[in-house]
Amino acid sequence: YSIPTIFANVANDWRLAREEIFGPVLVAIPWTDEADAIRMANDSHYGLAAYVWSHDLGRALRAAHAIEAGWVQVNQGLGQSPGHSYGGYKESGIGREFSLEGMLESYTQRKNVTINLTH
Repeated sequence: YSIPTIFANVANDWRLAREEIFGPVLVAIPWTDEADAIRMANDSHYGLAAYVWSHDLGRALRAAHAIEAGWVQVNQGLGQSPGHSYGGYKESGIGREFSLEGMLESYTQRKNVTINLTH
């Protein structure tokens, strides 16, 4: 077990913000508006997963589709479900795993957007 760690007021160009961390870590980066947040999210060599939290579902979906990540969760932070395609964009991952989409990875780039509507 590892204790979750939050790093606050991080700059987007710090190594901590630019590399994938496989552990219970949250890097909090200040942003000015939606476009700034999306720009920073996409300013990376990686794109395995991303999370969008918002009371405005339309805004959250717009951000989810603009973020260059293989899996975007909206208003949730859950693990993978059986049969759910899992793989990243850019230099993340080694292809689509655990699903039919894995057979098509050479021909398409897919994105999952999952939404929790109970908020």
